[in-house]
This record gives sequence, C-alpha cells and structure tokens, in this order.
Amino acid sequence: MSTWRVVPPWNRSAGFSLLEMLVALAIVSIIIASMTAVFERSGRLYTTQNAAAALQQEVRAAMDVIVSETRMAAYDPAKSGDFKIRKAEATQFRFEADYDGDEKVGGYKADGTVAKNDPYSKSPESRCENRTFRYNLTGKSIHSICGTDAETLIGGADSNIKVTALDFSYRDKKNNPTSLVSEIRGAVITITAQAPAGREGMIERTYRTSVDFRNTGLNNM
Repeated sequence: MSTWRVVPPWNRSAGFSLLEMLVALAIVSIIIASMTAVFERSGRLYTTQNAAAALQQEVRAAMDVIVSETRMAAYDPAKSGDFKIRKAEATQFRFEADYDGDEKVGGYKADGTVAKNDPYSKSPESRCENRTFRYNLTGKSIHSICGTDAETLIGGADSNIKVTALDFSYRDKKNNPTSLVSEIRGAVITITAQAPAGREGMIERTYRTSVDFRNTGLNNM
C-alpha cells in the first residue's frame, strides 16, 4: 500500500520550470524589441531634425544674400536712368545698382558682358553692380552672377543640398502679381531644397520670403 508523504515547502527544490523560463524569455524579448524600436524611431527623428535644421540654415543664408542684393535693384542716386531691372523671370532675376554713385555699371554692359578697356571691370573693391540670381536645373543649384562671372550660392555637385526650385513672383505697387518690368516693385521669393536624412532618405523643405524693390518706385517719381 502506497504511503503519501507531505514535503514541507522548505524542503522542495528551488528553480523554474521549462515553461516558466520560456514565458520569461518571451516577455524579455518583447521588451527588448519594443525598446529597440523606440530607440530606432528616436534616432531617425533626431537625424531628420538635424538634417532639417542644417537645410534651413543653408537656405536661409542663401535667401538672406538674395534679399539683401535684390533690395537694391535699380538703385540710381543720380537718376541717370542707366540702372534698371534687366530681366525678371520666374527662375532668373537680373538688375543693376549704382552702389558707388559714379553712374557707371561697374564695367558691365546692360546685357551682362564685360565692357572692354574699362578700368572698373576688374575692380575687386567695388560691389557688383550688375547682378543676376538664376536657378540652375542641371546642377540643382542657385547661381549668383556678377556680370558673366557665376558662382554657386547654394546646392551644386559639391553640396549634399539640392535645390529643386527657385521662384520669383513679382508684385506691383499694390502688391498684385505682374510680369511687366516697369511695374515691378517687389517679389515673393520661394526656394525649395532637399537634403539627405539618413534612413529617412531625402527630406524636402520650402522657404518663402518677400522683398520690396524700393528704388524702382523712386526712379519713376
């Protein structure tokens, strides 16, 4: 006849069963996977935010240059009539400004070519008086052109930033859209650019500002 004997709790063997260990491992795996996913999302967000901040800084710097220069379009203190807006297109804006007040367009003709035998044409001290801002579709960049000498303002092959659009939307004195050069008193400038953001790929941002061409109105007074 079998006899049952009660084993006191303190005499029982300690440890976990195989099932308990499997359940514990499953729970730990879920926790680790969740934490890893959170860290990955945080890392991607951090990378995207950094890329967006750097992109904004670069575009803002380029925009500041464009606004600073174009604000002086058609500056003609002597009212000689030789300093004008020469080209006003959606992706290109060319103008003249008599910064030094000598009534000469810094060695450049109205078409942007260098005037031969002109001592002003190679003067490094003078501020460029025939300036063009133009979008370069091939290089995904914006060019700042003094006369015919071009330099990249933002974007291009040597930069990870790619400019996908530059738009000048011109306004008259009543802030209505216009395409007539004689009526232009300002513009809304829009730049759209892309930059790499790690695993998120390319991010794209659009920046917009407005500028008044105060001298165009003064020259007509």
